[in-house]
Amino acid sequence: MNICKDTVVQLSTEPQNSGLHIIGLPETWQVVQPVYFKLDDGSERLYFWCHAENICRFFAADSTDGINFYVPDHRRPLFYHPNDRAVPFEELKHSELTIYCGREFLPDPEELVATADLLMNDATNVYRLPDGSFELFSAQVFNRTVLPGKKTPAEPYFRTIQRRTSPDGIHWSEPQVVLKPDADDDYDLQFYYLAVTYTPEGRIGLLGHYHSDPGVMDIEFCYSADGINWNRERVPDFPRPAGTGMICAPHSMLKKGDKYIMFYTGDAINHHGKLMEGADPAGPSSWIAYSEIPCADIQFKC
Repeated sequence: MNICKDTVVQLSTEPQNSGLHIIGLPETWQVVQPVYFKLDDGSERLYFWCHAENICRFFAADSTDGINFYVPDHRRPLFYHPNDRAVPFEELKHSELTIYCGREFLPDPEELVATADLLMNDATNVYRLPDGSFELFSAQVFNRTVLPGKKTPAEPYFRTIQRRTSPDGIHWSEPQVVLKPDADDDYDLQFYYLAVTYTPEGRIGLLGHYHSDPGVMDIEFCYSADGINWNRERVPDFPRPAGTGMICAPHSMLKKGDKYIMFYTGDAINHHGKLMEGADPAGPSSWIAYSEIPCADIQFKC
C-alpha cells in the first residue's frame, strides 16, 4: 500500500499552487468535520463546521482546482449552532433554547442575525441524491421534555434529528424533525446524529443512540424509503466494546461483496469526560476501528 503524505488544510488569504487551502475565513478559526463532493461541472465542494471563540457555524467552500476552496463570506454561513455569537437571546428564547441564554451575545454589525430556521447542532451529514439534489441530517436541540410516567433526565435538553433538502447544496429547506424519542424509549434517550447509507432498497440509517445520564453512545440501525419516515430497531444493534464510552458512526458504510464495512470512532471516555470502567488509563482516549456486517443481517423495514 502506498501511503501519501498527509496534507493539512491551511486557512489562506491568497490562492496557492499546491496543498489544500480554504480562503475567506479568519486565520484563528478551526475547521472540522469535512464532507467532500465532486460536482457535475467538475468543481469540488467541501462542507465543514468552523469553531472559534463565540463561533460555531457551518460553511460550504467550492474549488475549481482541488487546491483552493473559497468561502464567499464568513459572515454569512449556511447554518449556525445555537452557541454562535450571531444568535440573539430573543431568538433562543423564542425557540425555547433557554439553555444557551447564559452565554454572551456578541453581534457583529456586518453579520447576518441568525434566525431559528438556520439553527442546528454540529453533528451533521450531507448527502447527494441520484437526481443531483442534496439531503442533510443533523441534530436539533430542544429544552427538556419529561415524558409521562418517566424519570427526569439529568441534562436540561434533548437532541432529535432534523432533515433538510436543497436543489444546489447552498439554499436549504427549513428543518423537519424526522426522528425523536417517544414514550416507548428510555427516559434519558437522545439522538445525537444520523449517518445514512443509500442502497437500491432504501436508506440504512446509523442513529446515534445516546443515553444522557451515563453519557454513553451506541449505534441503532433504522431504515427509510424517503428519508422522512424511519423505522427504528429501537435497541442498539452494534456491540459497544468493554471500556468504550461512545461509538460514532462514519458518514456512510462501504459495501464490499456481501458485506458492509463500517468504520467508526471509539472513545474511552463518556460524553461527560469520565474514563469508562475497563478502559486503560495509559491507552488512547479515542481510536478508529472498523466492523464487517453481512448484508444478509440487514433487514429493511421501510
